Amino acid sequence: MATGSSAQTAPMEMQKVLKNINYPVKKGEIIANVRKSGAMNIMLLQKLGMLQDKEYTSADEVLEALTKI
Repeated sequence: MATGSSAQTAPMEMQKVLKNINYPVKKGEIIANVRKSGAMNIMLLQKLGMLQDKEYTSADEVLEALTKI
């Protein structure tokens, strides 16, 4: 059941990274910050790439948008 474990770890890792970003920020800057943090989970980066290309005002807004993908 390692898959379930890593599936749960990834969102927690994403929350931590997103909370450390200075908002407002555009999608490209979010992706750059996530890569810079060392969080290289391919699935998370793919989901971030599918975000709407706009300015996000908070980590919660990004997380909410990710749940709709």
